[in-house]
Amino acid sequence: MQRRRFLQAAAAAGLALTAPSIVSRASAGEPFAGPFWILVHASGGWDPTLMFDPVISPEHTRSYSSVAKIGNIPYAPTSTDLSELEWENAENSNWILSNEAFLNKYAGKMTLFNGVDTKTNNHDAGTRSIWSGKTQEGYPSLGALLAANKSPGAPMAFLSSGGYDATEGLIGLTRVSSVDALTRIARPNQVDANDANSSTFHTPETWGRIAQFQAERAERLRTSSQLLRKRRAISALELARSGDGELAKLQLPTELVDIPSGDLDDLERFMQQGQIAIHAFKSGLGVSASLGLGGFDTHANNDRDQRRRQAMLLGGIDYLMTYAAAQGLGDKTFVLVGSDFGRSPYNDRDGKDHHPISSFFAMGPGIPGDRVIGQTTVERLPMAVDSGSLAPVAKGGTVVTPAHIQRALRRLAGVDESDISAQFPLEGSDLPLFG
Repeated sequence: MQRRRFLQAAAAAGLALTAPSIVSRASAGEPFAGPFWILVHASGGWDPTLMFDPVISPEHTRSYSSVAKIGNIPYAPTSTDLSELEWENAENSNWILSNEAFLNKYAGKMTLFNGVDTKTNNHDAGTRSIWSGKTQEGYPSLGALLAANKSPGAPMAFLSSGGYDATEGLIGLTRVSSVDALTRIARPNQVDANDANSSTFHTPETWGRIAQFQAERAERLRTSSQLLRKRRAISALELARSGDGELAKLQLPTELVDIPSGDLDDLERFMQQGQIAIHAFKSGLGVSASLGLGGFDTHANNDRDQRRRQAMLLGGIDYLMTYAAAQGLGDKTFVLVGSDFGRSPYNDRDGKDHHPISSFFAMGPGIPGDRVIGQTTVERLPMAVDSGSLAPVAKGGTVVTPAHIQRALRRLAGVDESDISAQFPLEGSDLPLFG
């Protein structure tokens, strides 16, 4: 039996096995200095032909008649003209980006994967696959795996506001909702949680005694209980309480993104949640974050709706990159971008249905820029690549899958040979995807 399956079975039976997040608590006082990881999920299944895997085919393309390139990166030369997108608010143009504008800034920093075979048309399986390397349940998100390996004691090691965030018990998950909620959690003794200098409910001495009595009571309950599951729950409570002081170090943004247009509420939330994640990184409390932007499941009116969401997505990623740099983390932050799967040829509603062949792109320290791996045929079928040069080949070779990408990302992060990663082995061979 695999060790991972044994751990799951033991947990289900109530056995109090020690998790990495428990045993590594001693490292909690050491601020994590990076690198940091942001996983961006385009939820619903994006259309690569309208982004960076363009194709000239009436079955797949109606919004452009030629393929453009910036450096080696191909792109669909679609417009973000507000009238074409059927948006009336002129303010929208300040927050979105076209393919061309995005690549003008980031092509030199990107490794792009085209023709990625997710091997599924199912939303849940595709989302699991792209972020864990497995379509089946039971594997953690890359974000959870990295946090558990790098700084499991950090109180906000793995944050999430969308995408695939399964932890499989490796690490605690911090749900990112709003600054106000996090502030109240971080400063429970402040009368005004938004003001670190406001009066407190209790004096420091009283607050310390409360914490001491809580710890003593929890220890009595834990040692007197004969139920392993109850003892485990009490230990988890002690662990959570022990991070209260560290959460007070959280430096939250003084001002959140405010987009006046009601058309872009989803993008506003995405940017705000990105701000919170970046400040958790800056405070030394976080390792990774999973962010999501939905609306990509375009079974009708594909070209308009995909172009809207893609323009929002690229504008949001640009904001994340710019904001991280402004906080001094630009050279320490990875941004990975993927989706459930791709889209099929047009259906009879001007939409596109699910198709397993997709794209993925990555930016960050050490990731080669202006690089494209893989491509698709006019029929949107994946072309295999040579396992050494990664050049497309007509015969033989390897079709790139999410498992190949996840293996390469583990290797890039230096966690591919860890005991934690060994619990979740991935199929396939190692390809030199990031050099």
